[in-house]
Amino acid sequence: MKQMHAVFCTFLLLWSIAVSADSLFGEQLVFKEAHQALKKKDFATYYQLLPQLETYPLYYYLRYRQLKSNLKTVSYGELHAFLQDYSDTYFGEQLRQAWLGQLAKQNDWTTFIDVYTPQKSTALQCYYAQARLMTSHDVYSVMADVKELWLVGKSQPTACNYIFGRLYNSALMDDQLVWTRIHLAMQADKTSLANSLTKRLDSNGQLWFSQWMTMHKQPKNTLDTFGMPDSQIARRIILHGIRRIARKDFDEAKFYWDKFQLRYAFSVPQIGEMQRDLAFACNKQEHPFAMRQLTKVNKEFIDPEFNEIRLKLALREQNWQAIADFITELPEQQKTSLKWRYWYARALERGGKIFTARKEYQKLAKEQDYYGFLAADQIGASYQIEDRAPAFTQADQSALLANTHLMKAYEFYQVGMPKNGWREWQHTIEQLSPHQQERAAMIASQWGWHAKAFKTAAKAGAFRNLSVRFPLPFRENVEEGANMQALNPAWVYGIVRQESAFQQHARSRAGALGLMQLMPATGRHVARKLGIRLSSRQDILDIDTNIMLGTAYLREVLDQFDGNYVLATAAYNAGPSRAKKWSRAYACLPADIWIELIPFKETRKYVKRVLFYTAIFEERLGREVNPLRVALAPLNQLCG
Repeated sequence: MKQMHAVFCTFLLLWSIAVSADSLFGEQLVFKEAHQALKKKDFATYYQLLPQLETYPLYYYLRYRQLKSNLKTVSYGELHAFLQDYSDTYFGEQLRQAWLGQLAKQNDWTTFIDVYTPQKSTALQCYYAQARLMTSHDVYSVMADVKELWLVGKSQPTACNYIFGRLYNSALMDDQLVWTRIHLAMQADKTSLANSLTKRLDSNGQLWFSQWMTMHKQPKNTLDTFGMPDSQIARRIILHGIRRIARKDFDEAKFYWDKFQLRYAFSVPQIGEMQRDLAFACNKQEHPFAMRQLTKVNKEFIDPEFNEIRLKLALREQNWQAIADFITELPEQQKTSLKWRYWYARALERGGKIFTARKEYQKLAKEQDYYGFLAADQIGASYQIEDRAPAFTQADQSALLANTHLMKAYEFYQVGMPKNGWREWQHTIEQLSPHQQERAAMIASQWGWHAKAFKTAAKAGAFRNLSVRFPLPFRENVEEGANMQALNPAWVYGIVRQESAFQQHARSRAGALGLMQLMPATGRHVARKLGIRLSSRQDILDIDTNIMLGTAYLREVLDQFDGNYVLATAAYNAGPSRAKKWSRAYACLPADIWIELIPFKETRKYVKRVLFYTAIFEERLGREVNPLRVALAPLNQLCG
């Protein structure tokens, strides 16, 4: 009897799911029809259909579109009620922003303050300051905020004009403040803004600015004849000119810097910043004294970008003592990053401190990371690849599926509005705890939303949840394409994950298409070689075609570079000609150094990630995990 009852209950559950799915499908059709009617302004049809959708997840989106298009006439009550119900959705926040803009146009500052929440938009921040001024808020506090909005090196929106007018007429405004903003504008090369600010200066100030503009346009000639008495503005003008020269000629800039240091009392920060900027220029121009200049800079003026430059030059020269010294000088937080730990261990090893280096490698090799794997290779250790998928209970799943905002995101995808789905998902994820985010990533992975799953898992810090971060969709296609071209399928998976995050219809800004992000010209080139006819670009988005063409192109670049995975990976991202140029420039360097010296930041990250991903996918595919040193073989066999 109990067994019959269980079967009956199962039948009822399946029946209810089927009925629910049918009901939802019907609502989706009604939603699409109502949405089209609203776009065509066929309000009779729209209002006829709307009541049928009151329980449908995307009912709120139709209301949003309707309310936004009628902001001038919709009542306060309707808008306020919508925000009460949907303020925690993406489109609820979009409606708030639109309403705030409309209230500002109507000068309804009391309502503006009632509706306002902290905004990223500078225009809305300015309107909020204006609203506070208009409604008798603490003027001193408001003007302090206005000063912060004004004191930037770029032009601000016209929405700020009123409050900036109040600032100009306040006690906060003086010549020093104007000069500070002029300095910011000139640093940002916004000369038009700087010039417009000079009307706030007296005639003497305008003469000084005229000198500054002459220095900007003709720095060498101006420095040759510059004889203004020492003052803060004179020093700023001199520094500006020297920096302009340094962009093209370090030696000449250094000559003027040494000359003017003897005549003007530059502050300690000015001296430190100029030393740093000259060292930047010296290195960029590949000057023979670059290392000397980089070493001389006071560590108080060293930033992360400067550290990157120092390390790259030391690596290029294989100056291991300099590498160790540079890393020792890093702030503690930076020094503990996996990258710096790896290069410090390499420097110790090359400096003869083998035992200490080995201990560092052993600790680093426990990390599931590109640098952790490189460290493991240095000591012949196995990679620490571990899938730590958390328990995902029925209660966890039910709780997430009960989150109406996540289901709104899902429903946008079901009705063919993926961009809206992405926006709603992102907005909702920001409001979840890390525990919830990790489980939301697992649901996204189950739904096939791999790009969302990767990013959400990363946000949650779930870097060892490999089944989510390194899934195996399209496995049959990938393995078939790889086998046809005698490629490692794990490498193909690594390329696909980095290129498109498994999004079949991915299109880059440059025009690359599909899972393997093929440029149309590349796709046509490979298709001709394979004897495949492409009738349109749309054909390249087909999964079978995309992987077939992509793996064939991978084979082509791998053959071009004699089986070198590093160069082939770089070529797939940046093009074979660039990869060849880079290989010639640093042909005899160890490959881990070569990767670090790739000039394009995007390609540098790309190569590291694909190599790391390849090892993970080998584990996920149940294949033998090859050490990265196999892919990081010498780039030029003539170097030995």
